Amino acid sequence: MAAASNYATATRVSTYAYLHRPSSPTASLTTSLSPTLVNKTHYLERPSIKLRIPSGASNILNSVVVNAASQSLYSISSNSKHTTLVSCVDNVEVATVQWDRSSPRMVFRRKKIKCKTWLPLTGPQNGSRVFTHGDARFTWTQGTSSGHLIPANRPGLAVAQWNINSRTDELILEIFQESPVESDLFEAIVLSVVLLRSGRSLGDSPEDILYSSSGSFATIKLF
Repeated sequence: MAAASNYATATRVSTYAYLHRPSSPTASLTTSLSPTLVNKTHYLERPSIKLRIPSGASNILNSVVVNAASQSLYSISSNSKHTTLVSCVDNVEVATVQWDRSSPRMVFRRKKIKCKTWLPLTGPQNGSRVFTHGDARFTWTQGTSSGHLIPANRPGLAVAQWNINSRTDELILEIFQESPVESDLFEAIVLSVVLLRSGRSLGDSPEDILYSSSGSFATIKLF
C-alpha cells in the first residue's frame, strides 16, 4: 500500500512534468486519418507527443516505448501468463494483466477488472473497442495497420492514433494535446494499445480465442 501511495504522488507528478515539458508541435492529423474522419482538403497543425515502439508491429510485448528524442519511456518484456506495467521512477506496479484464464483480467490503478469490461467491443461483428476515463468515453477504431482514438463528444477529431511502419517494424503512437493530457489518460492510452496489438484474446472475440499464444510475461516500465 505504501508503494502504491508513492506511485500516486511522486510518479504521476514526475511523469506529467516530463511528458508536458515545452516542445514544438508535431505533424498534422490528416496525413494518416481516413477520409471518413477528416476532410483531406483541410490540414490541421496540432501539438502532440509522438512515441515509437520498435518491433511494435510484430512483437509489441517484447519492445520499448521511446519518445521523439529516443529516450526510453517504457520497456516491454513478456511470458505467457502476465503483462505488467511498472513505473521505473520508483519501481511501483501500475497495471498487471492476467492472461492465463478464459477471460483475462487486469489490475489497473489498484482496481481489478476484466479486460473485456475495461476495453469492450462496440458490437459482436465490430473490431472497435471502447474505454472510459472519468466522465469521458473514447472509441478505438482500427484496421490492420492503423488505429484512431475518437472521443464520443468530438467525433472526427482523434485524441490519439497509431500507425504501423512495415519497413522498420515500428508502431508509431501519437497523442494529441490541444490541452495537456492527464497522466492517468496517457497511461490508459498506452496500455490500451498494448492490449489491442498484443495478439491475445481479451475474452470476448471468437477470432481472438482461436489465437495460440506463444508470447511470455509482459512488463512495461516507465523511465
